[in-house]
Amino acid sequence: MSAISDEEKDDLREILHNFYGDQVVAWKINQKSFELFGELISKTKQCDQAMKFVPLPYGGGNPINWSIKQVRKIITRHFLKPGNKHYIICMKFSAVSMKTKFILAQS
Repeated sequence: MSAISDEEKDDLREILHNFYGDQVVAWKINQKSFELFGELISKTKQCDQAMKFVPLPYGGGNPINWSIKQVRKIITRHFLKPGNKHYIICMKFSAVSMKTKFILAQS
């Protein structure tokens, strides 16, 4: 396993800053941090997959037509949503659920 360069550490710190804010400036980035980042992305993708099947809020009108339209939209979201975009709620949930692991990885 090769050593992690300072540039790679800074890149990961910048990415993690989007999830955890200024506190990551003091974190010691190491190999375990990179492994946890992979786990974080995996958790986010799992949540994204589930969110595709959540219907949008009811907007009034005929409930049967609304239901049919929601099923069509769910199918469309499932097959057409680009793979590189994530739901913000999924990113935040994944980040919160893994914060302790990132903190413990510093030691």
